[in-house]
Amino acid sequence: MRKFRTMMLACALAAPLFAVPAVLTPAVAAPADSAGVAADGNYWVWADTNRGGPSCGWSGNDSDWRTCGSSGSYNMNDRASSWWNNGYAGSLGDVRVYEHIGYTGASTCAPNGSAGNIPWEWNDRISSHKWVTNCGF
Repeated sequence: MRKFRTMMLACALAAPLFAVPAVLTPAVAAPADSAGVAADGNYWVWADTNRGGPSCGWSGNDSDWRTCGSSGSYNMNDRASSWWNNGYAGSLGDVRVYEHIGYTGASTCAPNGSAGNIPWEWNDRISSHKWVTNCGF
């Protein structure tokens, strides 16, 4: 019996070492489905495909995705796997995403109102974004 209690105590003390860290999410929860949802003015990304996992949403430009979320302490740099441009239609409604921090490297564009899983060649590669007037395609 004594060995059993010692083992249980050891397991209880070790449990915090293996606890899953809390994930910070934006102040405004990301909509789960884009169908019929009014624009909220944000560009959303999720860490997993099909809008799964932690998410971040931005209403403005961000040159460094290492900080996002309501407290700015979540890192989405090179982690995004799905996206949704839920910005307002019109001027500055599209989003140009960049491979590197500081709006540098290769770029591609997310037209207003579009969403999906990030293609494999861009998956876990995006580090910054800017709102633009037109994607140009």
